[in-house]
Amino acid sequence: MDVGLTRLKPAKKILMVEHAILTLKEYIVDGNLSPGTELPTESEMAKEIGVSKFSMREALRVLQVIGLVDISQGRHTRVAMHSINPVITVLELTLRRSKVPDLMLIEARKSLEGHISRYAAMRADSSHIEAMRKTIEDIRSNRDDLEMCMEKDIEFHNILVKASQNVVFEIMLAPVIELLREQRMKTVKVGGVDIMIEYHSMILQAIIEKDPEKAERSMNLHLVTTEEHLRKVIQS
Repeated sequence: MDVGLTRLKPAKKILMVEHAILTLKEYIVDGNLSPGTELPTESEMAKEIGVSKFSMREALRVLQVIGLVDISQGRHTRVAMHSINPVITVLELTLRRSKVPDLMLIEARKSLEGHISRYAAMRADSSHIEAMRKTIEDIRSNRDDLEMCMEKDIEFHNILVKASQNVVFEIMLAPVIELLREQRMKTVKVGGVDIMIEYHSMILQAIIEKDPEKAERSMNLHLVTTEEHLRKVIQS
C-alpha cells in the first residue's frame, strides 16, 4: 500500500476549515460580539483569515450548525441569538449512538435532579410555581390520556430545571429526559398516573415552602420509584 506523503495532501483543506472555525470562534466569543452583530462578508473574512472562499464557506456552515452564526440568503452573516438547543441536540445524538442503558440514564437523573430541585426551591419565582401547578392540574384532568400525561410530566421537569436558574443543569438534563421519553411511557403504565401526581405535588409543595432539603428528598423518592418501575418494565 502506498503510504507516501502525497496521500496526506488533501488534509490541508480540512486544516484551513478548522483554522477558519477557530479564528471565527475567538473573534465572536472573545470579542463578546452581541447576538445580531453583522460579520464582514464571506470574501472579506476569507481574505483576512487567509483561507479560500470554499474553506470560509464550510467553516460558516459548521458554525451555523453549532448555533454560533445565522446565515440568511441576501444578508450578511450575523452572530446568532444565544440558544442551548444545538448543544442539547449534539448530546442527545451522542447518547443515542452510544446506546446508553436506560438504568444508567436514571442514575444520571438521580444525581442531577435532586440538586436541581434544591436550587429550584431557593430560586423559583411565581411564574415557575404556577407553570408547575398547571402541569399537575392537566395530568389530573387527563389521567386517561397517557400520552398527554407523559408530555406534562416532561414539562414539569423542564420547568423545574428552569426554576433552578442554572443553564448548565438544563444542558445536562434535557437530552437525558428526551431519551427516556419512550421508556417513561411504559413506567407510567406500571406505576399509574396517581403516583406521578403525588410526587410532583410533593416537590412543588417543597418549592412553595422554599425548603431545599424537602425538595431534594421528594425528588429522590420520585426517581427511586421511577427506577423501580423501570426495572419491572425491563424484566417483563
